[in-house]
Amino acid sequence: MQICLKQRNTIFEAPEGAIFPLVVLQWDNWNDFSYSTVFMAFIFHSAKYDDFTALGVIKIQYLGQTKADYTFSQELVGPFSLADFPKHFCSLGGQMEYYKNLKKLDDIGLAIDYLETMRDAAFNPEIRNMFQDDDCFKISLLRESEARIALDKGGDLFGRIATLVNSFAAEIRLPGSSDSHKFEFDFSEFHGLPHRLHAMVGLNGVGKTQVMARLAMLMSRFSKKNEKEKTSTLETEGALSPVPSIYNVVAISFSAFDEFERPTILQGEKFRYSYCGLRSQRGRLLSEDDLLENIRRIVTDELDDGKRLVLAEALTQIIRVENIQSFVNDPEGHRTLYERLSAGQRIALNALCHTLAKLEPRTLVLFDEPELHLHPQLLTTMMSAFMDLLKLYDSFAVVATHSPIVIQQIPSRCVHIVRRDRMKPMVLKPRFEAFGETLTEITRQVFTSTESDRDYKTTLDVLLKDNGNDVERVEAIFDGKLSMNARIYLESRRESTAEK
Repeated sequence: MQICLKQRNTIFEAPEGAIFPLVVLQWDNWNDFSYSTVFMAFIFHSAKYDDFTALGVIKIQYLGQTKADYTFSQELVGPFSLADFPKHFCSLGGQMEYYKNLKKLDDIGLAIDYLETMRDAAFNPEIRNMFQDDDCFKISLLRESEARIALDKGGDLFGRIATLVNSFAAEIRLPGSSDSHKFEFDFSEFHGLPHRLHAMVGLNGVGKTQVMARLAMLMSRFSKKNEKEKTSTLETEGALSPVPSIYNVVAISFSAFDEFERPTILQGEKFRYSYCGLRSQRGRLLSEDDLLENIRRIVTDELDDGKRLVLAEALTQIIRVENIQSFVNDPEGHRTLYERLSAGQRIALNALCHTLAKLEPRTLVLFDEPELHLHPQLLTTMMSAFMDLLKLYDSFAVVATHSPIVIQQIPSRCVHIVRRDRMKPMVLKPRFEAFGETLTEITRQVFTSTESDRDYKTTLDVLLKDNGNDVERVEAIFDGKLSMNARIYLESRRESTAEK
């Protein structure tokens, strides 16, 4: 197919000798963070000025294109053939509507010919692979969530199998660090093991909270500072390689010191990003009554009947009421029961209700310290409910945690240990299998609990010394109810003393 370029606000006149159908690309003065890649695409069926099919926004680039470059020379307005559309070029529709408009053409062969001519990245996996690590492709062509959906699913309409990116690298450099935190996230299925939830662990001060905040910026492309400065978060907050098949981001934190961005309603809709936590959009700390009102509002206004059924199933593990479905369907009629919810239950329900309200396929939930304010049993049941929701909605999560209970539920391949040597960050994998391991061993190996830490062993050492190294006397202090771990330690100390 031949291709022509036209300026905005001009009537297209087919050049002499043009062969129809003809592709016409209209320049657009708007750009993506100074990348000049945006066009409107039309297919003209004849030389008549009104005989065309409008496809919509298309972005076109060449490999390695910089902000200083235009995709085409601005002097180029005449037709040029496929031979002039080189292999280092590619295009991508701005949203699924572009591909749906193309699908409406009477001639499917024409549609496929068009996609091949335009070197469409959604239609041709080889082109996608060629461009997916290119800065212009990631920053400009994949700027909006709609474009990322189009990249993954646009080819489906023309017989191509959807290509979803579940494995990607994230590099995040924090202020003052000498290097970036480098994470390898892989949410792919693996021999039936849990794979939808990854955990980030590390001592206080290694930067987990800051990393989570910047990961939210990278995945959603939202930052108030970047919005003001008209820059991409992929230019300022880190790097993704390749851009994963994530179209929606939910950030959750019930710490008063979290660093997640809090979008307005309009910003949340634009970037498909939402925040749930202890602070309002303006930064005010929420009271227990505010948290309770949030639950009632979400259940009443934001959940459809299907999601209310899902919520009722999830809540059976968390609260005890006689008729859980009625509790969910009629918050006002059960106001007294709602008011009896503990602070921990209100936090757990806020997290679950908000997540469920925002969950769509391919959502990433970023949950900073889910254990805050929760009893260990409530934490376990809440995380179990979260895992069920992620599976049901084909979604994923990253949690930053200090709780071995969370780590015990996932395989080591999904655990990222964040450490720092002076100002140099490191991200390591556990050297043992965390899934199903004892909490004591997880605490010792994952959370770097060492012999120098002041824990129960230090107290037992003092008790042994004060009681003449008599193990039985120490056990008697606890009425013979010491745990197996503690008794084993005492026996080891008895043997150590005897050897001396």
